[in-house]
Amino acid sequence: MIPLRDQQNLRDRFRVELTSRVRIDYFTQKPSSIFIPGRSECAYCEDVRVLMEEIASLSERITLTTHDVDQELAVAKGFGVDKVPGIVIRGQTNRPIRYFGVPAGTGFPGFIDNLLDAARGTVTLQPATTKQLRKLKSDVHLQVLTTPTCPYSPLVARTAAKMALSNVHIKLDVVEVGEFPQMAQRYGVRATPTTIVNDEAALPGAMDEALLLENIFRMVEGKPITRPQTPLPASAFQSQTQEQQGQPQQTVTASGLIVPGR
Repeated sequence: MIPLRDQQNLRDRFRVELTSRVRIDYFTQKPSSIFIPGRSECAYCEDVRVLMEEIASLSERITLTTHDVDQELAVAKGFGVDKVPGIVIRGQTNRPIRYFGVPAGTGFPGFIDNLLDAARGTVTLQPATTKQLRKLKSDVHLQVLTTPTCPYSPLVARTAAKMALSNVHIKLDVVEVGEFPQMAQRYGVRATPTTIVNDEAALPGAMDEALLLENIFRMVEGKPITRPQTPLPASAFQSQTQEQQGQPQQTVTASGLIVPGR
């Protein structure tokens, strides 16, 4: 799935930058041989499995464990995994970052950066941000809804990941929302990135470090969220299911290839 040239580049980067062990727990679901009402088959589980195995093969410091959600419900619940494909990254601080869907396209470099940050156990934030994060004592759940072709999603996903690695109270999900149309419908997503804070407020568009931090504390303190006076960019998103489109859904893999829907 990752071109050989890119694999070598990643292998070289891991050799230099992967300073400690990092764990990837991958949650998948096997196809069912019988019809189960209410169950949707996982269209991209196999693609993500191959991608995670390729990444893990590039460094002995990456440990990959694959879980079947139907057989390991308690494990999935413990990791906060409620849909598949699901990926959990854990490093030195054991503060998990969850990905749902294929971490592909524009989001793939950020996935690798988050993997390296988790292994190091340290991140680079503005000094004022680091100081303010130390004051956060209440749990905050961030869901950054992305698409693999959006140029702005990686900014918010990376910033949120750094904050989650800096403070145990911040729980982060990075979701490729095109693979989960029910989430797009639930939150009325019209653009990506959209950041959901505590399942209460939906913030569309790119946010810089200061604005994301401000809104985290506003939600904790029960204050109205702050939107930028001049909205930062976002990419248009159409919440249409595969059936509504009348054609197979597509996604961009980490290598930039198009993978047809199944």
